[in-house]
Amino acid sequence: MMKTVGIDLAGLQTNASGFAVLFDRRIQTRLVYLNQEIIELCVQNRPELIAIDAPLSWPKCGNLRKADRLLMNRGFRVLPPLFGGMKSLTKRGGYLIKKLQKEKIDVIEVHPTTSGKILFNTSDREKWVKGLKRLGFQLEKGKSRHEVDASMAAFTAALHLKGKTEKVGNTKEGEIIVPLPKAVSP
Repeated sequence: MMKTVGIDLAGLQTNASGFAVLFDRRIQTRLVYLNQEIIELCVQNRPELIAIDAPLSWPKCGNLRKADRLLMNRGFRVLPPLFGGMKSLTKRGGYLIKKLQKEKIDVIEVHPTTSGKILFNTSDREKWVKGLKRLGFQLEKGKSRHEVDASMAAFTAALHLKGKTEKVGNTKEGEIIVPLPKAVSP
């Protein structure tokens, strides 16, 4: 049985991050704050893959990575790793990926808004929840936007394990994993 974790990472530990575990058609979510709490939950759950909504690498030159430029060229709105508050988010994402890799847990970078637009043709989180339920997933209503984003990240990780995603960018500067356009079509 496949288990994935999705994290909608906040730039600072004082702000809430969304955390979702996808296992056996269920998505359980919660809000977390501290790096240590995130690492402990990941180790405890031992997922096959973790998907983090945060830049996990820095541009080699300029403000944008190749992955950011490619997604922007496709009409998706991503924020550059060096843009204002994104610096602290990118730094935190880099810290977490190193810690999780030491625990022998694979991590990918995702962008839930891009995933939602590709899979459900909308950036409306309520429609993402309805779409996931139509696909047979159990997900409680009334979750925060951070928990919904974390759920989309976990779902993107599951699609990645099934070979239904593409890597945007390059290994040198970082890749963002996005679903293939027909990843959830009947």
